Amino acid sequence: MRLAVGATIVNVALSLLSVLVTGQEAGAGDEVHARAKRSSNLVGGAKTLDKKDAEQRLQASLDKLAAGDGPNYRISKVYSATTQVVSGTLTKIDVELFNENDEKERCTVKIWAQPWLPNGYEVTFDCPNKELAKRRHSRSVEQLEKKTHKKRNHHSLDKTEHLFSKFQIKYNRRYHTAMEHQMRLRIFKQNLEIIKELNRNEMGSAKYGITEFADLTSTEYKQRTGLWQRSEDKPSKNAPAVIPNIELPKEFDWREKGVISKVKNQGMCGSCWAFSVTGNVEGLHAVKTGKLEEYSEQELLDCDTSDSACNGGLMDNAYEAIEHIGGLELESDYPYEGRKDQCKFSKSKVHVKVKGGVDLPKNETAIAQWLIANGPISIGINANAMQFYRGGVSHPWKALCSKKNLDHGVLIVGYGVSDYPMFKKTLPYWIVKNSWGPKWGEQGYYRVYRGDNTCGVSEMASSAVLE
Repeated sequence: MRLAVGATIVNVALSLLSVLVTGQEAGAGDEVHARAKRSSNLVGGAKTLDKKDAEQRLQASLDKLAAGDGPNYRISKVYSATTQVVSGTLTKIDVELFNENDEKERCTVKIWAQPWLPNGYEVTFDCPNKELAKRRHSRSVEQLEKKTHKKRNHHSLDKTEHLFSKFQIKYNRRYHTAMEHQMRLRIFKQNLEIIKELNRNEMGSAKYGITEFADLTSTEYKQRTGLWQRSEDKPSKNAPAVIPNIELPKEFDWREKGVISKVKNQGMCGSCWAFSVTGNVEGLHAVKTGKLEEYSEQELLDCDTSDSACNGGLMDNAYEAIEHIGGLELESDYPYEGRKDQCKFSKSKVHVKVKGGVDLPKNETAIAQWLIANGPISIGINANAMQFYRGGVSHPWKALCSKKNLDHGVLIVGYGVSDYPMFKKTLPYWIVKNSWGPKWGEQGYYRVYRGDNTCGVSEMASSAVLE
């Protein structure tokens, strides 16, 4: 991103998120452009943009500035705006802003978006008030000179502490001692650098930012995952899945068919494997019977002796365990506690039975074909990028999300494509149900790039087989 005041320009890295470009989800841009009125008959000429749309685009940009190293502006009034296609989309907005001192100043803001580029998003401000501009620019340069460990010593302390305070309030973080507070602040600052690195190298449209995990070390964060690695010298007991030879539609989503339960929350327990399996069985049963039921993860934590409850597990083991135990009870009969307890399984309360599992090939086309014909699929994934995921189609560098380090069990429920017809670009993606609650990601879901085994999405695809 480029932040400019007057004639002076400061370069700031900012990665693309389609909601920042349009103020809406990807795919909603057609409605925005439909409301724009052409003010030039030339191809690529400027169009008058609806003030409400302009305010949405600008607010998204201001929010990103405030969340990073930039100043904190607020919108007072939008006077006019235009949009134009010039190797991207250029939006110009004549606006009155409140600056950080609550003083009003009128500025021309330019937002230039090139969604197909990893960092294809640029914003400039031109504000005639030179005294305010000078004051603001001086502070911005001081912040930016501290941007990384090599080029800058550290983040602006005041800005980081402000962000940390907002984080504590939003996520109700309370630290018992001043020493713990300083430790968490230090971790938070380190994670801000990781967030910048993810945004800088993002190849899709994902936005990474401050989440509820922003004060956790990588080790602590792994407590919210819990998937074991498959042993290379111990072959899977699952039979190979039979892949149907069917033509794939452009998009498919089992949520629209009413066979996917609400997003659940595993809490500070490494039980992702259990949630992946129950989600898989719930979907298969709903597809088969037309009745959606929610099954008990706690039963697996307490009664599956092949896995280790909050200390991790493997979906393969859980399929076998459900068969051995005798089936799954309903969530309402055996509610989740987030810790291992004595097995309280009751055969009379079983609602579904399983007879082992099947493994899908490491081929994303085959996975999509099986998904459509049968139901949602349990997968393992590298969750590195998920710690700070805020939305969009996630496509991190392979070096940042190796397919060899699968550590989180999740559930594929569908797939789709984000189209950018204006630029003849597409981003195919998987729709992945997570188990960190509905406030994480996109209402509890993760969209990850489809087609190149991003983060190992096709390495460990499997499913239970219903009896």
